[in-house]
Amino acid sequence: MKLKRLIITLLVFIISASLLIGCGKGSNTADKEGSKNTNATTTSTKKKVIGVMIGDMSNQFQSYIMDGMKAEAKKVEDEFEFVFVDGKFDSNIQLSQAENFISQKANAIILIPGDKEGSRPIVDRIFKAGIPLIGVNTKVAEMEKLTTYVGSDTVQSGELLMQGIADKLGGKGNIVELHGFYGHEPQIERHKGIMNILLSKYPDIKVLAENTGKWNRAEGMAVMENWLKSDLKDKINAVVAHNDEMAIGAMKAVEAVGLLDKIIIGGIDATPEMLKYLKEGKVEVTVFQDAVGQGKKAIECAVKAVKGEKLEKEYMIPYELVKPEDADKYLAKYSTK
Repeated sequence: MKLKRLIITLLVFIISASLLIGCGKGSNTADKEGSKNTNATTTSTKKKVIGVMIGDMSNQFQSYIMDGMKAEAKKVEDEFEFVFVDGKFDSNIQLSQAENFISQKANAIILIPGDKEGSRPIVDRIFKAGIPLIGVNTKVAEMEKLTTYVGSDTVQSGELLMQGIADKLGGKGNIVELHGFYGHEPQIERHKGIMNILLSKYPDIKVLAENTGKWNRAEGMAVMENWLKSDLKDKINAVVAHNDEMAIGAMKAVEAVGLLDKIIIGGIDATPEMLKYLKEGKVEVTVFQDAVGQGKKAIECAVKAVKGEKLEKEYMIPYELVKPEDADKYLAKYSTK
């Protein structure tokens, strides 16, 4: 009996030892697999981050710039991540956004400033952080601190607009001018272009009134309604608006009082809606600014900057006066395919 008990005890010991060894092998294998997974995670390629600061996403023209940006961004989405933020035309908001991108160590930043003078601390902090900065559409106060700038000659847009309206007026008449936000770079430069044409060529065109429509359709409409309720109503021959949104607002006000056939209306940007009204004869003049082209070029420049490729100091895309018969051609330019 003692011998039998001894044999049974030895068998139990051998079986237990085998189980322990088996468990040990399984544990080691799992540890090795876990180690492989950890290494795979830590060695994976991390995307470069580019911050995109939009002046105001509710601004129709800037929304088309974003369309161009997003179309171009898709081409490099395997390597780059693009973070879009809305500045709401507020320099303080944009300064906070810039500081966030700096703290997150963004690889590049694209900026459409809400305000030229208000851009100073924004540009200065990004510049001091050594992050490539691509300006788009609207110039900043310190252009030399930009890595590059993508835009158009804003003075030229005012000149083309005023020349187009002067031609429609036959060189004489009375106009009212709808400004963008006072102090914004496009407002300053477009007004300069308008005055360049008036002072050099058309002494018989008089400016009856001017006010800001804040780049906004509703504001432009409200200002125009006030003028039409004043003693200016029967004196206005044309509306010169710094952008299409305000021009459309003015057109709505003029249409409401039945004066579309007597008042010429013009704007800048050649947005799809403005081009539609141009075809319908409700407005007479617009100036094409290539929003999609600017957006695509900005993304292209930011990617090149991150990769250390050489860039020109600026890339300027010319404005073009749009005739009603060419409206469809310009509508096709909004395709982001």
